[in-house]
Amino acid sequence: MKRILFCLALFLPLLSFAQKTDPYFDKGVELFKNKDFNGADDYFTKEIELNPDNQEAYTYKGIIRLQQGDYKGALGIFDKEITLNPNADMVYNYRSVARLNLRDFKGAIDDCDHAIALNPKNLEAYMNRGNTKNAMGDQLGAIADFNKLLELSPDNAAVYVNLGNTKNQMEDFKGGLEALNRAIALDPQMPEAYLDRGVSKANLNDGYGAIDDYTKAIAINPQLGTAYIGRGLERAKLNNDNDAMADLNKAVELEPKNPAAYEKRGALNVKLGNFGAAGSDLSQAIALAPDDPEAYYNRAEARLKLNDGPGAMDDFNRAIMLNTDFTMAYHDRGWLKMQMGDNKGAIDDLTHAIVLAPRMESAFYNRAVARVALHQYADAIADLGRAIGINSDYGDARFYRAAIEMETNDIAAALPDLDKAIAAGINLPVAYHMRGFADAALKNNTAAIADLSKAIELNPSNAAAYYVRGRVYFLMDNKTAAKADWTKAASLGDQDAVFSLAHPPASHKNTPKTGSTGNNGGWAIWKN
Repeated sequence: MKRILFCLALFLPLLSFAQKTDPYFDKGVELFKNKDFNGADDYFTKEIELNPDNQEAYTYKGIIRLQQGDYKGALGIFDKEITLNPNADMVYNYRSVARLNLRDFKGAIDDCDHAIALNPKNLEAYMNRGNTKNAMGDQLGAIADFNKLLELSPDNAAVYVNLGNTKNQMEDFKGGLEALNRAIALDPQMPEAYLDRGVSKANLNDGYGAIDDYTKAIAINPQLGTAYIGRGLERAKLNNDNDAMADLNKAVELEPKNPAAYEKRGALNVKLGNFGAAGSDLSQAIALAPDDPEAYYNRAEARLKLNDGPGAMDDFNRAIMLNTDFTMAYHDRGWLKMQMGDNKGAIDDLTHAIVLAPRMESAFYNRAVARVALHQYADAIADLGRAIGINSDYGDARFYRAAIEMETNDIAAALPDLDKAIAAGINLPVAYHMRGFADAALKNNTAAIADLSKAIELNPSNAAAYYVRGRVYFLMDNKTAAKADWTKAASLGDQDAVFSLAHPPASHKNTPKTGSTGNNGGWAIWKN
């Protein structure tokens, strides 16, 4: 699941223009301070009609557009203002905010550069340039700007928040934690600092500490939807699913346009088995953010649970198209291809997953399963060996390798794998049957009787186990027990037992051979 990084909102400085005597302008400022932005905009428009060269009125109108999310409108206003005064450094700074939000990163950088050239101590321009570089993926460049800001303003808590956020994005979570600790020491009432410190702690496996920080952010600003998302994720990791769902529901309520809120709630619904609700949430997340590979991946998981293989395949394909290094999408698409009978395609996807994550034991295991379907037994054994090398207690891999070893008549090699599989509790009715068969083949008759008896105890309808145990009894010259087992096996439909009862062998000197499993026709390859 993708990590959530919370970016601190861009800070716009308070305006401090010279006192005006124009009533339209003054009324606009009053309404602006009271956050009546539409009313303020009307008065600034009237002011500009009367005084078309009033730079301050344009500035206020542009900032109102930024506050309202009308970045194209803000851009046009600041363009006009710059024609009035091309040396107003703060206007270039404001325009950079509009360009950043329009993803015109080069234009935003150019505006910040121009503002800094006009005023080398323009703190906001360094901040906005750092944020723009961050958005471009140039975290080192962002850190350079934030460090320059700290030279100019060493006790600026907002800079430490952005510095910590940037270090989190670089996965330097210890460095992020240090910066955010400093931010909180400087300003303990800044919710964004707790928000981002929660991210640091979550990635340093301090789930309870992260929850505490998200809770502090919410206490300062109860409308901060991203804090509810972060806290919900950490609560889900700790299996506190009810509180996690309450948090994610609150996030959706507060931020109904935030795709992350729906995506994370959808993922939790998958975990809880609410697959219909999960599909609805994830579809909404995709509608809001159609380029988010994580949402497609999680919806694919929900569709798998609803037995919608083709829909899941479409979503896995889309997730991989959007993120060509999406390890789990390759892994799970490979598994799905196996279920659809495309074993060659499955091997390709699982190989890709292994290249991206060379210690993913389940990728080796599933690739082995696909290779068995193609009768590539040696390669399958090698893959299972790699999976076991990563995790020596991987019971499923031990069980599966034993099945292949028995299928290929390497009975002695199967025994230690079956010992491990049984110790891990993997498919016990069949595992005991297999080990009993192997022991019988190796003339470990007492052990064979014990294991086959256990297999029958766990599955009294296992005709093949009765048949093989009957053969072992016959070898041990206990013909009464042998006849009883064959009679039981025959009643359960085992034709080999029917034949042995009708034609009792004069001597069973030979031990059971691989494939002597009743009507199964050989050792099938089982998967837990």
